[in-house]
Amino acid sequence: MSETPPSPTPNDTAPETLARLRAEIDALDDRIHDMLMQRAEIIERVASQGGKRGVPIRPGREAAILRRLLDRHQGSLPQHTIVRIWRELFSGALMIEGGLVIAVADGVQAELLAVAREHFGPLTAMRRHRTPSQALADVTGAAAHAAVLPLPSDEDDDQAAWWVGLMHGGPPRLSIVAKLPFWGRRGDGVPQAEAYVVSSFVPDASGNDRSLIGIEIVPDTSTARIVGMLRDAGFDVGSLLLRRVTRREVGYALADVEGYVPREDARLGTLAGFLAPPVVLGSYAAPVGASGPSR
Repeated sequence: MSETPPSPTPNDTAPETLARLRAEIDALDDRIHDMLMQRAEIIERVASQGGKRGVPIRPGREAAILRRLLDRHQGSLPQHTIVRIWRELFSGALMIEGGLVIAVADGVQAELLAVAREHFGPLTAMRRHRTPSQALADVTGAAAHAAVLPLPSDEDDDQAAWWVGLMHGGPPRLSIVAKLPFWGRRGDGVPQAEAYVVSSFVPDASGNDRSLIGIEIVPDTSTARIVGMLRDAGFDVGSLLLRRVTRREVGYALADVEGYVPREDARLGTLAGFLAPPVVLGSYAAPVGASGPSR
């Protein structure tokens, strides 16, 4: 009767198995690299045919791509890694098409600068400013493609309330085109600040968007009345910020509403009772991963 040979111990097979697995990873890396080079060639063809004019960024399309990839994603690779990889691909594509310059209104801190680099890429050219007006001047003066600005607050002074200027500015007419960060789950050690991106193009829809509407109001108009009027017109209001200016006969409201609202939306024409017709200040792709633990 023959004896069954002893099973190999982990130490007998581990070196061979590890070497084979590393070879498989190397082969996959080569395939991934081949596809990245192929992707770059297609981007070059798009650029040579004038596929993008004006400001080259398309936040809506980028958001739609990321959502599609996250929806199909499986396995143990964290979702935020997918977001980081593709954000670098977007940044690399923009470099192929001529590069990007971003103005950042960061005051005395560096959190907005960090958020901007996280979104647009660490090698993208950044022009740092102390005030929103300085950053916006870069965009209107064509020194930057877009400005990264702090989220509005009801405590902002005249200089910080940059969104009021969007209601009356131009040319060029500027719009809010994105909200940062797009990946909303923020772990320890990463920037917690949020920002809007403002540029000179009309934002593109992503399929899951929110819009911002600026309204001139009588200073003592209540929040409930403004929200009620917007809802009666068919808008789903998520938040409302009021700016009441002392010793002035005009106040301002900033409404964040559900959906992509074009500048000529017919519902705006039904909003009577304000000092001036409401103005769409822009739209942004709703961030992903805003709640729950990161995978």
